[in-house]
Amino acid sequence: MPTRAARAGLTAVGLAFVCMLALLVRGETSSAASSKPNVIMFTTDDQTVRDMAVMPKTQALIGNSGATFLHAYASDPLCCPSRVTVQTGEYAHNTGVLGNTPPQGGYSSFNDKNDLPLWLQASGYRTIHIGKMPNGFGESGVGGPTYVPPGWGPFAGGIGPASKGEFYGFIGPPSSYTGFTLDQNGVDKAYTADDYSTDVYSDLAVERINSHLSNFPNDPLYMQVQFFAPHDPATPATKYANAFANAPLPIDPSFNEKNVKDKPAWIRRIKRFGPGLIAKIQTRYQHRLETLLSVDDAVERIVNDLQSHGALGNTYLIFTSDQGFMQGQHRLHQGKFVPYDPSVQVPLEIRGPGVPAGSQPRALVWNGDITSTILQMTGARPNLPQDGQSMLPLAQDPAKKSTRPILFETGPPGTTFEPGIGTAAAAGHKVGTYVKNTDLDHTAQLARAIVAPRYRAIRTGRYLLTKYSDGGREMYDVSQDPLMLNSVWKNGRYAPVKKFLLKNLAKLVHCSGPACDQEIGKPPKPLAKPKKRKKKPAAP
Repeated sequence: MPTRAARAGLTAVGLAFVCMLALLVRGETSSAASSKPNVIMFTTDDQTVRDMAVMPKTQALIGNSGATFLHAYASDPLCCPSRVTVQTGEYAHNTGVLGNTPPQGGYSSFNDKNDLPLWLQASGYRTIHIGKMPNGFGESGVGGPTYVPPGWGPFAGGIGPASKGEFYGFIGPPSSYTGFTLDQNGVDKAYTADDYSTDVYSDLAVERINSHLSNFPNDPLYMQVQFFAPHDPATPATKYANAFANAPLPIDPSFNEKNVKDKPAWIRRIKRFGPGLIAKIQTRYQHRLETLLSVDDAVERIVNDLQSHGALGNTYLIFTSDQGFMQGQHRLHQGKFVPYDPSVQVPLEIRGPGVPAGSQPRALVWNGDITSTILQMTGARPNLPQDGQSMLPLAQDPAKKSTRPILFETGPPGTTFEPGIGTAAAAGHKVGTYVKNTDLDHTAQLARAIVAPRYRAIRTGRYLLTKYSDGGREMYDVSQDPLMLNSVWKNGRYAPVKKFLLKNLAKLVHCSGPACDQEIGKPPKPLAKPKKRKKKPAAP
Protein backbone atom coordinates (compact mmCIF):
# COMPACT_ATOMS: atom_id res chain seq x y z
CA MET A 1 0.00 0.00 0.00
CA PRO A 2 1.40 3.43 -0.88
CA THR A 3 2.61 5.54 2.03
CA ARG A 4 0.72 8.71 3.06
CA ALA A 5 3.39 10.82 1.35
CA ALA A 6 3.13 8.77 -1.84
CA ARG A 7 -0.67 9.01 -1.82
CA ALA A 8 -0.39 12.79 -1.33
CA GLY A 9 2.02 12.99 -4.26
CA LEU A 10 -0.29 10.97 -6.49
CA THR A 11 -3.20 13.17 -5.46
CA ALA A 12 -1.24 16.33 -6.33
CA VAL A 13 -0.34 14.94 -9.73
CA GLY A 14 -3.94 13.99 -10.35
CA LEU A 15 -5.19 17.42 -9.35
CA ALA A 16 -2.63 19.11 -11.59
CA PHE A 17 -3.75 16.92 -14.51
CA VAL A 18 -7.41 17.75 -13.88
CA CYS A 19 -6.62 21.46 -13.67
CA MET A 20 -4.73 21.32 -16.97
CA LEU A 21 -7.64 19.52 -18.61
CA ALA A 22 -9.96 22.21 -17.32
CA LEU A 23 -7.78 24.92 -18.85
CA LEU A 24 -7.72 23.17 -22.19
CA VAL A 25 -11.49 22.76 -22.20
CA ARG A 26 -12.14 26.37 -21.20
CA GLY A 27 -9.69 28.07 -23.54
CA GLU A 28 -6.80 27.72 -25.93
CA THR A 29 -5.01 24.40 -26.22
CA SER A 30 -1.36 24.09 -25.24
CA SER A 31 1.30 22.38 -27.31
CA ALA A 32 3.56 22.14 -24.25
CA ALA A 33 1.21 21.38 -21.39
CA SER A 34 3.96 20.10 -19.09
CA SER A 35 5.98 23.32 -19.16
CA LYS A 36 5.34 26.74 -17.71
CA PRO A 37 3.72 29.09 -20.23
CA ASN A 38 5.57 31.84 -22.03
CA VAL A 39 4.29 35.39 -21.49
CA ILE A 40 4.70 38.22 -24.00
CA MET A 41 3.39 41.68 -23.19
CA PHE A 42 3.00 44.45 -25.77
CA THR A 43 2.72 48.02 -24.49
CA THR A 44 2.03 51.13 -26.53
CA ASP A 45 2.45 54.72 -25.34
CA ASP A 46 -0.53 57.09 -24.92
CA GLN A 47 -2.92 54.88 -26.88
CA THR A 48 -6.65 55.31 -26.31
CA VAL A 49 -9.31 52.63 -26.43
CA ARG A 50 -10.77 54.38 -29.47
CA ASP A 51 -7.47 53.92 -31.33
CA MET A 52 -7.91 50.13 -31.34
CA ALA A 53 -10.27 50.56 -34.30
CA VAL A 54 -7.23 50.78 -36.64
CA MET A 55 -5.61 47.61 -35.28
CA PRO A 56 -7.74 44.76 -36.68
CA LYS A 57 -4.87 42.24 -36.60
CA THR A 58 -4.22 42.78 -32.91
CA GLN A 59 -7.92 42.57 -32.13
CA ALA A 60 -8.29 39.34 -34.10
CA LEU A 61 -5.13 37.67 -32.76
CA ILE A 62 -5.38 38.70 -29.10
CA GLY A 63 -8.71 40.27 -28.09
CA ASN A 64 -11.09 38.20 -30.22
CA SER A 65 -9.01 35.08 -29.56
CA GLY A 66 -9.03 35.77 -25.84
CA ALA A 67 -10.38 38.44 -23.51
CA THR A 68 -11.02 42.15 -24.09
CA PHE A 69 -11.36 44.07 -20.83
CA LEU A 70 -13.95 46.79 -21.37
CA HIS A 71 -13.10 48.91 -18.33
CA ALA A 72 -9.32 48.96 -17.86
CA TYR A 73 -7.55 51.96 -16.33
CA ALA A 74 -4.13 53.41 -15.50
CA SER A 75 -4.07 54.51 -11.88
CA ASP A 76 -1.48 57.29 -12.37
CA PRO A 77 -1.83 58.27 -16.05
CA LEU A 78 1.73 59.30 -16.79
CA CYS A 79 4.42 57.26 -18.53
CA CYS A 80 6.90 56.64 -15.71
CA PRO A 81 4.57 55.94 -12.77
CA SER A 82 2.31 53.78 -14.94
CA ARG A 83 5.18 51.60 -16.17
CA VAL A 84 6.67 51.27 -12.69
CA THR A 85 3.29 50.15 -11.37
CA VAL A 86 3.28 47.28 -13.89
CA GLN A 87 6.85 46.37 -12.85
CA THR A 88 5.91 46.23 -9.16
CA GLY A 89 2.16 45.63 -8.82
CA GLU A 90 1.86 48.67 -6.54
CA TYR A 91 -0.03 51.94 -6.62
CA ALA A 92 2.18 54.97 -7.16
CA HIS A 93 1.87 56.04 -3.50
CA ASN A 94 3.64 52.78 -2.64
CA THR A 95 6.27 52.79 -5.40
CA GLY A 96 7.19 56.41 -4.62
CA VAL A 97 7.17 57.16 -8.36
CA LEU A 98 4.41 59.73 -8.76
CA GLY A 99 5.59 61.61 -11.84
CA ASN A 100 8.00 61.60 -14.76
CA THR A 101 10.78 63.67 -13.17
CA PRO A 102 12.57 63.96 -9.79
CA PRO A 103 12.24 64.45 -6.92
CA GLN A 104 9.05 62.36 -6.72
CA GLY A 105 9.26 60.69 -10.10
CA GLY A 106 11.48 59.42 -12.86
CA TYR A 107 13.67 56.32 -12.96
CA SER A 108 15.88 57.60 -10.14
CA SER A 109 12.90 57.23 -7.77
CA PHE A 110 12.34 53.59 -8.75
CA ASN A 111 13.86 50.65 -6.88
CA ASP A 112 14.71 48.37 -9.80
CA LYS A 113 16.28 45.76 -7.54
CA ASN A 114 12.97 44.25 -6.42
CA ASP A 115 10.50 43.95 -9.26
CA LEU A 116 8.78 41.67 -11.75
CA PRO A 117 11.69 40.49 -13.95
CA LEU A 118 13.69 39.44 -10.89
CA TRP A 119 10.72 37.52 -9.49
CA LEU A 120 10.26 35.81 -12.84
CA GLN A 121 13.93 34.82 -13.10
CA ALA A 122 13.72 33.35 -9.59
CA SER A 123 10.85 31.22 -10.89
CA GLY A 124 12.90 29.86 -13.79
CA TYR A 125 12.00 32.33 -16.54
CA ARG A 126 14.37 33.90 -19.04
CA THR A 127 13.46 37.57 -19.42
CA ILE A 128 13.77 39.88 -22.42
CA HIS A 129 13.00 43.61 -22.56
CA ILE A 130 12.69 45.46 -25.87
CA GLY A 131 11.93 49.17 -26.25
CA LYS A 132 10.93 52.05 -24.03
CA MET A 133 11.92 52.26 -20.37
CA PRO A 134 10.51 54.51 -17.63
CA ASN A 135 11.40 58.19 -18.02
CA GLY A 136 14.91 59.08 -16.93
CA PHE A 137 16.42 55.69 -17.68
CA GLY A 138 19.90 55.91 -19.18
CA GLU A 139 20.81 59.17 -17.45
CA SER A 140 24.15 59.40 -15.67
CA GLY A 141 22.61 59.40 -12.21
CA VAL A 142 20.96 56.02 -12.76
CA GLY A 143 23.77 54.04 -14.33
CA GLY A 144 24.22 55.77 -17.66
CA PRO A 145 23.38 54.64 -21.20
CA THR A 146 24.92 51.17 -20.87
CA TYR A 147 23.26 50.22 -17.59
CA VAL A 148 21.39 46.91 -17.62
CA PRO A 149 18.82 46.76 -14.79
CA PRO A 150 18.69 43.69 -12.56
CA GLY A 151 16.36 41.04 -13.93
CA TRP A 152 17.20 41.70 -17.59
CA GLY A 153 20.55 39.91 -17.61
CA PRO A 154 23.11 38.50 -17.59
CA PHE A 155 23.13 38.11 -21.36
CA ALA A 156 26.28 35.95 -21.56
CA GLY A 157 26.05 35.80 -25.33
CA GLY A 158 22.47 34.57 -25.28
CA ILE A 159 23.62 30.93 -25.17
CA GLY A 160 24.10 28.53 -22.28
CA PRO A 161 22.87 28.33 -18.70
CA ALA A 162 24.60 31.58 -17.71
CA SER A 163 22.26 33.57 -19.98
CA LYS A 164 19.30 34.55 -17.79
CA GLY A 165 18.02 37.62 -19.59
CA GLU A 166 18.39 40.07 -22.46
CA PHE A 167 18.00 43.84 -22.63
CA TYR A 168 17.36 46.17 -25.58
CA GLY A 169 16.37 49.43 -23.92
CA PHE A 170 15.65 52.75 -25.62
CA ILE A 171 18.15 55.47 -24.67
CA GLY A 172 17.37 58.43 -26.96
CA PRO A 173 17.17 60.99 -28.33
CA PRO A 174 13.87 61.66 -26.56
CA SER A 175 10.72 61.27 -28.62
CA SER A 176 12.53 59.84 -31.64
CA TYR A 177 11.01 57.20 -33.91
CA THR A 178 14.16 57.04 -36.07
CA GLY A 179 17.87 57.77 -35.58
CA PHE A 180 17.80 56.44 -32.02
CA THR A 181 20.13 54.49 -29.74
CA LEU A 182 19.43 51.28 -27.84
CA ASP A 183 21.29 49.91 -24.86
CA GLN A 184 21.74 46.36 -26.14
CA ASN A 185 22.92 44.24 -23.23
CA GLY A 186 25.24 46.97 -22.02
CA VAL A 187 26.48 48.12 -25.43
CA ASP A 188 25.32 51.26 -27.26
CA LYS A 189 23.77 50.47 -30.63
CA ALA A 190 23.02 53.42 -32.90
CA TYR A 191 20.27 53.13 -35.49
CA THR A 192 19.97 55.32 -38.56
CA ALA A 193 17.30 57.66 -39.88
CA ASP A 194 16.14 54.76 -42.07
CA ASP A 195 15.51 52.52 -39.06
CA TYR A 196 11.93 52.81 -37.79
CA SER A 197 11.69 51.91 -34.10
CA THR A 198 8.53 49.79 -34.29
CA ASP A 199 10.02 47.69 -37.09
CA VAL A 200 13.34 47.38 -35.24
CA TYR A 201 11.52 46.15 -32.12
CA SER A 202 9.57 43.68 -34.22
CA ASP A 203 12.77 42.35 -35.80
CA LEU A 204 14.43 42.03 -32.40
CA ALA A 205 11.42 40.27 -30.87
CA VAL A 206 11.24 37.65 -33.61
CA GLU A 207 15.02 37.12 -33.63
CA ARG A 208 15.21 36.72 -29.84
CA ILE A 209 12.14 34.48 -29.64
CA ASN A 210 13.67 32.21 -32.27
CA SER A 211 16.99 32.18 -30.42
CA HIS A 212 15.30 31.40 -27.12
CA LEU A 213 13.20 28.55 -28.51
CA SER A 214 16.27 27.08 -30.17
CA ASN A 215 18.76 27.46 -27.32
CA PHE A 216 16.48 27.19 -24.29
CA PRO A 217 13.68 24.82 -25.34
CA ASN A 218 12.90 23.82 -21.75
CA ASP A 219 12.95 27.32 -20.23
CA PRO A 220 9.83 29.52 -20.21
CA LEU A 221 10.14 33.02 -21.67
CA TYR A 222 8.89 36.37 -20.44
CA MET A 223 9.24 39.14 -23.01
CA GLN A 224 7.95 42.71 -22.96
CA VAL A 225 7.92 44.81 -26.12
CA GLN A 226 7.41 48.49 -25.33
CA PHE A 227 6.51 50.51 -28.43
CA PHE A 228 6.82 54.30 -28.62
CA ALA A 229 3.75 54.70 -30.84
CA PRO A 230 1.48 56.63 -30.86
CA HIS A 231 3.30 59.11 -28.59
CA ASP A 232 4.05 62.64 -29.79
CA PRO A 233 5.53 63.55 -32.17
CA ALA A 234 3.60 60.76 -33.86
CA THR A 235 5.79 59.83 -36.84
CA PRO A 236 4.42 57.08 -39.08
CA ALA A 237 6.57 54.70 -41.08
CA THR A 238 7.09 55.87 -44.65
CA LYS A 239 4.78 53.18 -46.02
CA TYR A 240 1.93 54.41 -43.83
CA ALA A 241 2.40 58.16 -44.22
CA ASN A 242 -0.94 59.81 -45.01
CA ALA A 243 -2.85 56.53 -44.61
CA PHE A 244 -5.40 58.46 -42.52
CA ALA A 245 -4.98 61.88 -44.11
CA ASN A 246 -8.73 62.05 -44.72
CA ALA A 247 -9.84 60.56 -41.41
CA PRO A 248 -12.21 62.95 -39.62
CA LEU A 249 -11.49 63.86 -36.01
CA PRO A 250 -14.14 62.25 -33.80
CA ILE A 251 -16.02 65.06 -32.10
CA ASP A 252 -18.59 64.69 -29.34
CA PRO A 253 -20.02 67.27 -26.90
CA SER A 254 -16.98 66.94 -24.61
CA PHE A 255 -14.69 68.22 -27.40
CA ASN A 256 -13.85 71.91 -26.93
CA GLU A 257 -16.52 71.82 -24.23
CA LYS A 258 -18.75 74.88 -24.29
CA ASN A 259 -19.86 75.06 -20.68
CA VAL A 260 -17.25 74.21 -18.06
CA LYS A 261 -18.86 75.96 -15.10
CA ASP A 262 -19.10 72.59 -13.35
CA LYS A 263 -15.39 71.88 -13.86
CA PRO A 264 -12.57 72.72 -11.42
CA ALA A 265 -11.04 76.20 -11.55
CA TRP A 266 -7.94 75.19 -13.52
CA ILE A 267 -10.14 73.83 -16.34
CA ARG A 268 -12.35 76.93 -16.28
CA ARG A 269 -9.30 79.08 -17.02
CA ILE A 270 -8.69 77.35 -20.36
CA LYS A 271 -10.11 79.15 -23.39
CA ARG A 272 -11.96 77.32 -26.13
CA PHE A 273 -9.99 76.29 -29.23
CA GLY A 274 -9.92 78.24 -32.45
CA PRO A 275 -9.88 76.61 -35.90
CA GLY A 276 -6.07 76.59 -36.05
CA LEU A 277 -5.66 74.50 -32.91
CA ILE A 278 -8.50 72.20 -33.92
CA ALA A 279 -6.68 71.56 -37.20
CA LYS A 280 -3.52 70.66 -35.27
CA ILE A 281 -5.47 68.26 -33.06
CA GLN A 282 -6.89 66.58 -36.16
CA THR A 283 -3.46 66.24 -37.81
CA ARG A 284 -2.00 64.74 -34.64
CA TYR A 285 -4.96 62.33 -34.43
CA GLN A 286 -4.34 61.16 -38.01
CA HIS A 287 -0.61 60.68 -37.47
CA ARG A 288 -1.19 58.78 -34.25
CA LEU A 289 -3.38 56.28 -36.07
CA GLU A 290 -0.79 55.89 -38.81
CA THR A 291 1.92 54.96 -36.28
CA LEU A 292 -0.32 52.22 -34.87
CA LEU A 293 -0.51 50.45 -38.23
CA SER A 294 3.13 49.42 -37.75
CA VAL A 295 2.38 48.17 -34.24
CA ASP A 296 -0.46 46.10 -35.67
CA ASP A 297 1.98 44.59 -38.17
CA ALA A 298 4.50 43.86 -35.42
CA VAL A 299 1.95 42.04 -33.25
CA GLU A 300 0.85 39.93 -36.24
CA ARG A 301 4.45 39.07 -37.15
CA ILE A 302 5.35 38.00 -33.59
CA VAL A 303 2.17 35.94 -33.15
CA ASN A 304 2.74 34.23 -36.49
CA ASP A 305 6.32 33.44 -35.49
CA LEU A 306 5.13 31.80 -32.27
CA GLN A 307 2.59 29.83 -34.28
CA SER A 308 5.23 28.63 -36.74
CA HIS A 309 7.26 27.19 -33.86
CA GLY A 310 4.26 25.51 -32.24
CA ALA A 311 4.68 27.77 -29.18
CA LEU A 312 1.54 29.89 -29.46
CA GLY A 313 -0.71 27.47 -27.59
CA ASN A 314 1.54 27.67 -24.53
CA THR A 315 1.95 31.44 -24.59
CA TYR A 316 -0.01 34.20 -22.92
CA LEU A 317 -0.22 37.43 -24.93
CA ILE A 318 -1.05 40.73 -23.24
CA PHE A 319 -1.70 43.96 -25.14
CA THR A 320 -2.16 47.30 -23.40
CA SER A 321 -1.05 50.95 -23.21
CA ASP A 322 0.58 52.85 -20.35
CA GLN A 323 -2.25 55.41 -20.38
CA GLY A 324 -4.59 57.20 -22.77
CA PHE A 325 -4.40 60.69 -24.25
CA MET A 326 -6.56 63.82 -24.30
CA GLN A 327 -7.46 65.04 -27.79
CA GLY A 328 -9.66 68.06 -27.21
CA GLN A 329 -12.03 66.71 -24.57
CA HIS A 330 -12.87 69.22 -21.82
CA ARG A 331 -10.71 71.85 -23.60
CA LEU A 332 -7.55 69.77 -23.13
CA HIS A 333 -5.94 69.58 -26.53
CA GLN A 334 -3.14 67.16 -25.57
CA GLY A 335 -1.55 65.25 -22.72
CA LYS A 336 -2.77 62.83 -20.09
CA PHE A 337 -2.49 63.17 -16.26
CA VAL A 338 -6.17 64.03 -15.73
CA PRO A 339 -8.81 61.60 -14.33
CA TYR A 340 -11.12 61.78 -17.36
CA ASP A 341 -11.66 58.59 -19.36
CA PRO A 342 -9.66 59.55 -22.49
CA SER A 343 -6.64 59.96 -20.20
CA VAL A 344 -7.02 57.06 -17.75
CA GLN A 345 -8.81 54.36 -19.75
CA VAL A 346 -6.58 51.97 -21.71
CA PRO A 347 -6.98 49.07 -24.13
CA LEU A 348 -6.32 45.71 -22.48
CA GLU A 349 -6.48 42.32 -24.18
CA ILE A 350 -5.24 38.90 -23.01
CA ARG A 351 -4.97 35.62 -24.90
CA GLY A 352 -3.62 32.31 -23.67
CA PRO A 353 -4.25 28.94 -22.04
CA GLY A 354 -7.59 28.84 -20.26
CA VAL A 355 -8.83 32.18 -21.64
CA PRO A 356 -11.98 31.60 -23.72
CA ALA A 357 -12.17 33.38 -27.07
CA GLY A 358 -14.46 36.38 -27.20
CA SER A 359 -14.48 36.96 -23.44
CA GLN A 360 -15.45 40.56 -22.52
CA PRO A 361 -15.18 41.14 -18.77
CA ARG A 362 -17.02 44.25 -17.59
CA ALA A 363 -15.51 44.53 -14.10
CA LEU A 364 -13.11 47.42 -13.46
CA VAL A 365 -9.41 46.53 -13.67
CA TRP A 366 -6.25 48.62 -13.51
CA ASN A 367 -2.62 48.38 -14.54
CA GLY A 368 -1.51 46.98 -11.18
CA ASP A 369 -3.69 43.96 -11.92
CA ILE A 370 -1.42 43.13 -14.86
CA THR A 371 1.38 42.27 -12.45
CA SER A 372 -0.79 39.97 -10.36
CA THR A 373 -2.05 38.34 -13.54
CA ILE A 374 1.47 37.62 -14.78
CA LEU A 375 2.36 36.22 -11.37
CA GLN A 376 -0.57 33.81 -11.55
CA MET A 377 0.29 32.85 -15.12
CA THR A 378 3.89 32.04 -14.22
CA GLY A 379 3.69 30.89 -10.63
CA ALA A 380 6.30 33.48 -9.66
CA ARG A 381 6.30 34.89 -6.14
CA PRO A 382 6.51 38.65 -5.53
CA ASN A 383 8.69 40.24 -2.87
CA LEU A 384 6.37 43.22 -2.53
CA PRO A 385 2.76 43.45 -1.34
CA GLN A 386 0.52 43.31 -4.40
CA ASP A 387 -2.07 46.08 -4.60
CA GLY A 388 -3.83 44.44 -7.55
CA GLN A 389 -5.37 41.05 -8.24
CA SER A 390 -5.20 38.57 -11.09
CA MET A 391 -7.55 39.17 -14.00
CA LEU A 392 -7.57 35.53 -15.11
CA PRO A 393 -10.74 34.71 -13.10
CA LEU A 394 -12.49 37.60 -14.87
CA ALA A 395 -11.20 36.50 -18.27
CA GLN A 396 -12.45 32.97 -17.64
CA ASP A 397 -15.80 34.14 -16.24
CA PRO A 398 -16.58 37.50 -17.88
CA ALA A 399 -19.97 37.71 -16.13
CA LYS A 400 -18.22 37.84 -12.77
CA LYS A 401 -19.11 41.08 -10.98
CA SER A 402 -17.02 43.20 -8.66
CA THR A 403 -17.56 46.35 -6.60
CA ARG A 404 -13.83 46.93 -6.03
CA PRO A 405 -13.06 50.60 -6.79
CA ILE A 406 -9.96 51.97 -8.56
CA LEU A 407 -7.78 54.75 -7.17
CA PHE A 408 -6.50 57.48 -9.50
CA GLU A 409 -3.61 59.53 -8.10
CA THR A 410 -0.90 61.90 -9.24
CA GLY A 411 2.17 63.58 -7.82
CA PRO A 412 2.62 67.25 -6.98
CA PRO A 413 2.36 69.67 -9.90
CA GLY A 414 6.12 70.23 -9.87
CA THR A 415 6.74 66.60 -10.81
CA THR A 416 4.07 66.31 -13.45
CA PHE A 417 4.06 69.72 -15.04
CA GLU A 418 6.58 71.84 -16.87
CA PRO A 419 5.88 75.58 -16.75
CA GLY A 420 7.34 77.80 -19.43
CA ILE A 421 6.74 80.12 -22.33
CA GLY A 422 5.75 78.60 -25.64
CA THR A 423 7.31 79.40 -28.98
CA ALA A 424 4.39 81.63 -29.97
CA ALA A 425 5.03 83.94 -27.02
CA ALA A 426 8.78 83.85 -27.58
CA ALA A 427 8.24 85.01 -31.13
CA GLY A 428 6.17 87.96 -29.96
CA HIS A 429 2.84 86.58 -31.12
CA LYS A 430 -0.41 86.79 -29.18
CA VAL A 431 -0.43 84.38 -26.24
CA GLY A 432 -3.31 81.96 -25.74
CA THR A 433 -4.05 80.05 -22.57
CA TYR A 434 -3.70 76.27 -22.65
CA VAL A 435 -2.48 73.56 -20.35
CA LYS A 436 1.24 73.16 -20.87
CA ASN A 437 2.64 69.71 -21.66
CA THR A 438 1.28 67.61 -18.84
CA ASP A 439 3.54 64.68 -19.74
CA LEU A 440 6.95 66.37 -19.41
CA ASP A 441 8.32 64.90 -22.59
CA HIS A 442 9.29 68.26 -24.13
CA THR A 443 7.12 67.69 -27.19
CA ALA A 444 4.47 70.40 -26.73
CA GLN A 445 4.96 74.05 -27.57
CA LEU A 446 2.19 75.87 -25.79
CA ALA A 447 1.65 79.36 -24.52
CA ARG A 448 1.04 80.68 -21.00
CA ALA A 449 0.94 77.70 -18.70
CA ILE A 450 -1.90 76.61 -16.43
CA VAL A 451 -0.95 74.20 -13.68
CA ALA A 452 -2.95 70.99 -13.47
CA PRO A 453 -3.01 70.31 -9.70
CA ARG A 454 -2.39 66.94 -8.12
CA TYR A 455 -5.45 64.92 -7.23
CA ARG A 456 -6.85 61.75 -5.70
CA ALA A 457 -9.92 60.16 -7.27
CA ILE A 458 -12.08 57.09 -6.83
CA ARG A 459 -13.66 55.30 -9.76
CA THR A 460 -16.44 52.75 -9.43
CA GLY A 461 -18.57 51.14 -12.08
CA ARG A 462 -20.92 54.12 -11.96
CA TYR A 463 -19.12 57.09 -10.44
CA LEU A 464 -15.96 59.19 -10.61
CA LEU A 465 -15.18 61.50 -7.69
CA THR A 466 -12.04 63.67 -7.72
CA LYS A 467 -10.44 65.80 -5.01
CA TYR A 468 -7.81 68.29 -6.25
CA SER A 469 -5.04 69.67 -4.08
CA ASP A 470 -6.18 73.23 -4.76
CA GLY A 471 -9.62 72.56 -3.27
CA GLY A 472 -11.37 71.75 -6.52
CA ARG A 473 -13.93 68.95 -6.51
CA GLU A 474 -15.92 67.15 -9.18
CA MET A 475 -18.10 64.07 -9.37
CA TYR A 476 -19.81 62.36 -12.29
CA ASP A 477 -22.59 59.83 -12.58
CA VAL A 478 -20.97 58.06 -15.52
CA SER A 479 -23.96 55.80 -16.11
CA GLN A 480 -26.05 58.90 -16.90
CA ASP A 481 -23.24 61.13 -18.15
CA PRO A 482 -20.53 59.02 -19.86
CA LEU A 483 -18.83 62.07 -21.38
CA MET A 484 -18.52 63.70 -17.95
CA LEU A 485 -20.18 66.95 -18.96
CA ASN A 486 -22.13 67.72 -15.80
CA SER A 487 -20.56 67.38 -12.37
CA VAL A 488 -23.02 66.37 -9.66
CA TRP A 489 -20.72 67.39 -6.80
CA LYS A 490 -23.13 70.18 -5.76
CA ASN A 491 -26.29 68.22 -6.56
CA GLY A 492 -28.04 67.48 -3.29
CA ARG A 493 -29.60 64.31 -4.67
CA TYR A 494 -26.14 62.73 -4.67
CA ALA A 495 -25.24 63.65 -1.08
CA PRO A 496 -25.37 60.04 0.24
CA VAL A 497 -23.38 58.80 -2.77
CA LYS A 498 -20.75 61.49 -2.24
CA LYS A 499 -20.42 60.58 1.44
CA PHE A 500 -20.00 56.91 0.52
CA LEU A 501 -17.34 57.63 -2.12
CA LEU A 502 -15.37 60.03 0.08
CA LYS A 503 -15.25 57.44 2.86
CA ASN A 504 -13.88 54.79 0.52
CA LEU A 505 -11.46 57.18 -1.19
CA ALA A 506 -9.94 57.92 2.22
CA LYS A 507 -9.25 54.19 2.63
CA LEU A 508 -7.57 53.90 -0.78
CA VAL A 509 -5.15 56.82 -0.67
CA HIS A 510 -2.77 55.01 1.74
CA CYS A 511 -3.75 51.40 1.06
CA SER A 512 -1.25 48.60 0.55
CA GLY A 513 -1.66 44.99 -0.50
CA PRO A 514 -5.05 43.33 0.11
CA ALA A 515 -6.46 46.55 1.60
CA CYS A 516 -6.44 47.97 -1.95
CA ASP A 517 -8.65 45.19 -3.26
CA GLN A 518 -11.64 45.29 -0.96
CA GLU A 519 -15.16 44.99 -2.34
CA ILE A 520 -17.14 48.01 -1.13
CA GLY A 521 -20.63 47.01 -2.24
CA LYS A 522 -22.99 49.14 -4.26
CA PRO A 523 -23.16 52.83 -3.39
CA PRO A 524 -26.48 54.19 -2.11
CA LYS A 525 -28.95 55.36 -4.72
CA PRO A 526 -29.31 59.09 -5.40
CA LEU A 527 -32.20 60.68 -3.55
CA ALA A 528 -35.44 61.29 -5.42
CA LYS A 529 -35.27 64.88 -4.19
CA PRO A 530 -32.50 66.71 -2.33
CA LYS A 531 -33.05 67.12 1.37
CA LYS A 532 -34.03 70.59 2.43
CA ARG A 533 -31.48 72.30 4.59
CA LYS A 534 -32.67 73.36 8.01
CA LYS A 535 -32.70 77.09 8.41
CA LYS A 536 -30.52 78.45 11.15
CA PRO A 537 -32.51 80.18 13.88
CA ALA A 538 -32.35 83.94 13.74
CA ALA A 539 -29.95 85.55 16.14
CA PRO A 540 -31.69 87.06 19.18
